[in-house]
Amino acid sequence: MTILEAIQEATDASGAKGLSFANLQEFNAFNDSFAFEEYSRNVVVPFKINYTFTNNRVKGILILQGWMITRINQDTNDWRSVQLEPDYINPMREQAVKFLKHLLSSDIVDPEIENVTATITPEYMWLKDHLFGVSYQANIPISKMVC
Repeated sequence: MTILEAIQEATDASGAKGLSFANLQEFNAFNDSFAFEEYSRNVVVPFKINYTFTNNRVKGILILQGWMITRINQDTNDWRSVQLEPDYINPMREQAVKFLKHLLSSDIVDPEIENVTATITPEYMWLKDHLFGVSYQANIPISKMVC
């Protein structure tokens, strides 16, 4: 399984309606290409991999960043409303956790590493549209063949 296949499978398992790649500089234009019903989305920054070469072995760390986001269907005058947490933020947080858990159970993950940390951060009224959800970042140890 490739990294992209594992990310797609984990996205499907999370309940998100789709996987997309985008960086923040292009995100506003990219965001316009989706209809309201195509949210929630898992938007992944094109990933990078850091490699360590030790004793003829290659170890990799997948630097994964992205957002699990949804759009709300009405204007909000009070975007600081407490009700946004249970209605929009927490469901995206739960999808991000499902995504990461599924990805960490895939065969791309290095079985020698037991602990992986991830950060999930709320995103309120993000960018130009009414996007709410979470951003996530994880450093995931990936399997590599012995050289």
